Amino acid sequence: MNKRKWTDEEIQYLKDHLGRLKIATIAENLSRTETAVILKLKRLGISNTKSSVGRLTMHQLAVLLKVDPTVVKLWIQNHGLPYKRRVTRSTRKFYFIDQEEFWEWAYHNKHRIDFSKVEYQSIVPEPSWVELERKNERSINYKSWTTGEIRRMLHLHTSGSNFEYISSELNRSLVSVKRKYQRINITKN
Repeated sequence: MNKRKWTDEEIQYLKDHLGRLKIATIAENLSRTETAVILKLKRLGISNTKSSVGRLTMHQLAVLLKVDPTVVKLWIQNHGLPYKRRVTRSTRKFYFIDQEEFWEWAYHNKHRIDFSKVEYQSIVPEPSWVELERKNERSINYKSWTTGEIRRMLHLHTSGSNFEYISSELNRSLVSVKRKYQRINITKN
């Protein structure tokens, strides 16, 4: 077995392309095996490419904003939230959001976010205007229903819960829950 020593240039290439290219592509470009690349990443302490990117995943941002991840994905697809799509390990792809780019987008899309749910400095660096928005008690008029919310609503309703209870559990208005239930029943019939 011929063990080639890693050069400084190869290590730099590995760091520069990690998350941008698949492990298989990096290995091919370095004339190394995938196993050799993965082992080198572990030895360098950067085996988890999600943590080495320095950005938030779509899911992490959703958790910090206390919204469903599909809401963040809709912001990306329909409302211009900047993101980078990166590959981790060999095939899995993630949407990454830079915190500063998020705050810039959020400034122009304040009506889409309930800042009262966002904990202080949970997404750093937090701009000074966020505290004013956090104190501003305006309600968001409409938020899209997620598949999980619909399933939960149907489960609660079939379990005998009334619409008032369901609306409090889902943090939605009574009217919203009733209308959504009616729309679902119309499409089933």
